[in-house]
Amino acid sequence: MITTPDFSLAATRALEILRDNKITETPINPLPVLLNTPGVRVIPFTKMANEIDRDRSDLIPMFGANTDAATFHLQMDGLDDVEYVVVYNMRLPFEIIWRGIARELGHIVLGHTGTTRTADARMAEALCFAHHLISPRPIIRLLQESGLPLTMNVLSAVTGCSDECVDELQTIPGVYVSPELNAQIRAQFAPHLLEYINFHRSSPKIDKSPVIDFGTFMDGYEE
Repeated sequence: MITTPDFSLAATRALEILRDNKITETPINPLPVLLNTPGVRVIPFTKMANEIDRDRSDLIPMFGANTDAATFHLQMDGLDDVEYVVVYNMRLPFEIIWRGIARELGHIVLGHTGTTRTADARMAEALCFAHHLISPRPIIRLLQESGLPLTMNVLSAVTGCSDECVDELQTIPGVYVSPELNAQIRAQFAPHLLEYINFHRSSPKIDKSPVIDFGTFMDGYEE
């Protein structure tokens, strides 16, 4: 069983998802992508409790450490059209929900069924996938080059990344993604981001939120 996370694969697959789904605007909502993923059923936690006629509090332990979203891999006869069920907690702030959904999407597209990698490796890869999906490095680099101070407010507005999300992002190592793929994602989002950049240049406001330290996340970025 593999114990070392393949961060490059996780980051590459995240950018490929953005490219293949032709997503061009931020913040990036992973829910429509998940809803269009074959073999996946997505359901809010409360609705799941209602469908099986159980109290919501009785099902909370099913989430384990993940209070935002969780994926259940089904291996049952007669359910050929559904392989994964993703449940999410719709009572949380949207940025927490999106991060959780992105992480669970990572588990699915990376083929995490519990038999290929250790639990720690699976989680590390899924988190790497989630952060490259929601906060793609080509977007961050474009913002850096614009001269706008990359503060928490700016990052939150552009990527939907919360303080807790940034804390996780700082633990993600810099990884190799092909320069060609980076350039594709940059070109895909550039028109939308340039509108945001130009608006803030023309209407400057005092932003007292902290400037983001990305840790090693941007290391190894090439275009």
